[in-house]
Amino acid sequence: MSAAVKFTKKTLPQKEGLGEKLAKKRISLGLDSKDVEKAIRIRSKHIEAIENGRYDSLPPDVYVRGFVRNYANYLKLDANKVMKLYERERGLIENVRKAKAGPPVVKPMETPKIVITPKTITVGSIILGALTIFLYIGWQVLVLMAPPNLDVTNPKDNVNIEGNSVSVEGTTDSGASLFINDVEVGIDQNGIFKEKISLQSGVNIIKVRAQNKMGKSTEIKKTVVAKYQSEAAVAAATGGVEVKLTIGPRSASVQVEIDGKKVTDKPVVMLAGVVQTYKGTEKIKIIASDGGSVGADVNGQSVGALGEANKTIEREFTKGMIIK
Repeated sequence: MSAAVKFTKKTLPQKEGLGEKLAKKRISLGLDSKDVEKAIRIRSKHIEAIENGRYDSLPPDVYVRGFVRNYANYLKLDANKVMKLYERERGLIENVRKAKAGPPVVKPMETPKIVITPKTITVGSIILGALTIFLYIGWQVLVLMAPPNLDVTNPKDNVNIEGNSVSVEGTTDSGASLFINDVEVGIDQNGIFKEKISLQSGVNIIKVRAQNKMGKSTEIKKTVVAKYQSEAAVAAATGGVEVKLTIGPRSASVQVEIDGKKVTDKPVVMLAGVVQTYKGTEKIKIIASDGGSVGADVNGQSVGALGEANKTIEREFTKGMIIK
């Protein structure tokens, strides 16, 4: 029989770890963790965790690196060598953790539900354009279905004036039609209107109405009390020709020329019930939007209505003419 082989058991020397190295140096200097905390402002529990290799109880790595370097410098150790030792130990610990956790689970990529292609871009653009047009048309319909805005700034309601006329002023929507006592008057491109109105002596009800293309309207009424004598409003002259106009049953737009000179720059809306007397030397011409609502007395003689209802008329009366 062959002799038994004897094996000699040897213990391999272990390299000094980071924590052991730091702790040994600290102890050799007669310091405890509280002394280190006071000196370099690193909490003693972090010092103890570093010395015992409990990296999982420490703050993130970027802070721990600063702790280790400051601690090494304080203990007068070679900070670069200490940092290499820390990185090696921290790397080994991280590798062990990953090995225990197993390989990362890779989730299969999900197929996108919407694929962007030139076709989808074209279709999207068409849909967006159609939606924009639809919203614009809807907005226009809402605007047309709503009654127009109307603001009458002059005259004030329930006002007393001295004279036989007043200026009706205000604003409305630029596309609206404007009526004063059912007589249409003009507005400018910004919806601003200013119209001179003849009044009867006493109480006058001025109705201002704005109407849009859909027939929606807004109306404001103003009460104006006029104090005057009819004779004070006429052009003073003796002899010649005298025409007294009586407005009704509807209001009418009227322009008067005396001896070839216009009394107003443009036709004036006269409210129903207005009576105005004009005197001239040779002739007086009357232009009215509603002949059936303008009656006249010429030199004291009744002419009656100057024309047909809702039709524009033009009549001229001269000195010495005979009324039939």
